[in-house]
Amino acid sequence: MIANVRERLLRPECLSDILSVLIDREAMKDAAVAERRRALEDAISGTEEKLARLYRAIEHGIVELDAQLGERIAALKIERDLAKASLERIASQAAARNAVTPEKLEAFGRLMDEKIATGDVQARKAYLRTVIDRIEVDDHAVRIMGDKTSLAAVIAGQAKGAKNVRGFVRKWR
Repeated sequence: MIANVRERLLRPECLSDILSVLIDREAMKDAAVAERRRALEDAISGTEEKLARLYRAIEHGIVELDAQLGERIAALKIERDLAKASLERIASQAAARNAVTPEKLEAFGRLMDEKIATGDVQARKAYLRTVIDRIEVDDHAVRIMGDKTSLAAVIAGQAKGAKNVRGFVRKWR
């Protein structure tokens, strides 16, 4: 069984095939992400421009700073901060998406192959758990299943924390 995992999963071309749908889907999202980024940048600049106009009006004595104007300024600042946070989140997600490269696929495949071939039993189990969610065995086939996004995250070096054992749920592994 481990030989099949090593042969069918850990070669760079197999990993690439498995992740190709995910990578293609992420590439299609790039255009939408670029549009969203432009919209957020426009919103930030528009909000900052509104704040600057309000501050100039207060400085020149055109309007008085009252409670209602103070609330408006606070709302504009919140709007600007939310747009900036969204922009930062988009940037970090884009970096994670672009983290799976052919070189990383090859290095990941070599490392996993080495660890599975030479590690002790507990180490083998731990490495396999990073990419395999469940194994189903029936009379005619054995199916090894895992989440493609989790596999991509592991390859990109964004490993997730260990999963807790759910003892009260049947077929948890």
